[in-house]
Amino acid sequence: MRLLAETAPTPTPAPPTGPVDSVFSFNTQDRRVMEPGTKLIPGVIQGAKKNPETDKAMLNVGLEPVDGKYVYGPEDPRQNTAVTFSSVANTINVFREAFGDFKWSFKYDKLAVNPNGGKDFNAFYARNQGTVNFFAEEDPIFGRAVLSGASGEIVAHETGHAILDAIRPEYFGAFRSDVGAFHEAFGDMLALHMSLLDERVIKRVLVQTGGDLKKPNIAAYMAEELAQGLNNKKGTNATGGDFLRNANNNFTWAEPKTLPEKGGPDKLGWEIHDFSRLWTAAHYDVLNGMVQQQIQSGIAPDVAIRESNKELLKMLANLLKEAPRGDFTYKDMAIAFIKSDKIHADGKHVELLQKVFTDRKILPADLPAETLEVAPSREQARLFQSEDEPAYGPMKMTLGEDFGMFSGAKVEIPVASDRLLFKSDELQEQTQDDIRRLIQAGRIRYNDPSYQMKFPNDYFNPQGEPYIGSVTWEDGQMKIERLAIAH
Repeated sequence: MRLLAETAPTPTPAPPTGPVDSVFSFNTQDRRVMEPGTKLIPGVIQGAKKNPETDKAMLNVGLEPVDGKYVYGPEDPRQNTAVTFSSVANTINVFREAFGDFKWSFKYDKLAVNPNGGKDFNAFYARNQGTVNFFAEEDPIFGRAVLSGASGEIVAHETGHAILDAIRPEYFGAFRSDVGAFHEAFGDMLALHMSLLDERVIKRVLVQTGGDLKKPNIAAYMAEELAQGLNNKKGTNATGGDFLRNANNNFTWAEPKTLPEKGGPDKLGWEIHDFSRLWTAAHYDVLNGMVQQQIQSGIAPDVAIRESNKELLKMLANLLKEAPRGDFTYKDMAIAFIKSDKIHADGKHVELLQKVFTDRKILPADLPAETLEVAPSREQARLFQSEDEPAYGPMKMTLGEDFGMFSGAKVEIPVASDRLLFKSDELQEQTQDDIRRLIQAGRIRYNDPSYQMKFPNDYFNPQGEPYIGSVTWEDGQMKIERLAIAH
């Protein structure tokens, strides 16, 4: 009897040792608006836990490809994981192409992506942990899980916090509403730009608007599925529609201390998410203005939207190169935006920028022309600063006796170095007013001297909002420090 020789099994190819371009499930919107598609993410490696990584981001859970792709069906929980990671990686790659490379503000080389943080209608960035975190909660009306990581808009927003923190880390040291609100607006602006890089979104926006972006559209609406779940949970239309925020609004600037904490859908408030809607709207106005200029010159609406979006994204990246150091107002940032356009684009959009910021009352109509002049060189712009001095430093103060249990606390805020040369009673009074409002709103956490805060629970108040600051102690002295966390 002749025995057939046993065929040796074909060896399984070893996984690639170097980075490879990999296809992922991907969505720039969320599932309520648009089903996930796919996206090629360059430079992906498999980490030690069989988790995909790039040079700037890493998934903190294992995820193995199927037939060489990280693409999964709608009922497969891995789809959410893949969408979350690919949205983070793509947002980083797109902004880095516009801005240049940057280094994270935390001690790790890579931003850790946590797609399954637990039950909540929430998502947040935490500097000390070097993470962006996403959650799931059931919509009580539709009985479907709302996955914050499945929304490319939410993921881009949280990744935006990490990017801005890398470029201007001192912004997480200021208590002024304008600074925190710009952080939130930056996340929404980045989400808007990422969305309009998707041809499917442009097609939907064209159907909805015909090119007039002042008409309601999915690009202007932020986080529709999460907002719907939140509104259904509260039993009221708390957000003003099936969106968390709407960039297409009519808000104009008012002194934050004259506003309520939260104004609601049609009124501005001083709380940073609430107040951010004003800056986001101004940015959106600039986008619409650029689109209309192109359409009026004979360019097709889809091309006008596509090219204006790319150009404004580059302008946003350039703004961060010229943005104020330390504490600032919306007015300061608007002036920086106009100067940035002069520096990087020969003032191509100065007229539009000034009109938008004036119409939104962020800039006064009688702003002196010399305020917008650009110094002939960066050295002259830093007249009082030597090359080896930092761009900003701490301004120190002590809270007065009318702050209750927080009285006598030491506070430091970051201030541009040239402003530190001149002690500003006005800035100190402003900071004390800001902290007083935050204390009254329950956004400053008190801790006893021996207490060590536990992450993440101690970083959020009973309403699920991150504390803006918390009490620490040093040699028996109470201090209030800003927390580097944002959602």
